[in-house]
Amino acid sequence: MEVLTFIILAGFIISLIGLLLIVLSLISGEREEERVEGGGVLIVGPLPIVFGSSRKAALIAAIIGVIMIVIVLALTLVMAWWTT
Repeated sequence: MEVLTFIILAGFIISLIGLLLIVLSLISGEREEERVEGGGVLIVGPLPIVFGSSRKAALIAAIIGVIMIVIVLALTLVMAWWTT
């Protein structure tokens, strides 16, 4: 199996597992009154746009966004080094 085929298959399987976990969490569990917070990071070119339902959620989203950018940059450098 080629590496690219393996990566695509792994991404598809991980996405299906995530979808399954979301469906199972909606089906099971009791409905209690809880305050749900959420946030995210939208990266447009070099500009990150951080949003959240609270300051804490936005901060967590920003930290996760920075970690993801560092991982992508590291993988890009490794792939560039590997192909030369």
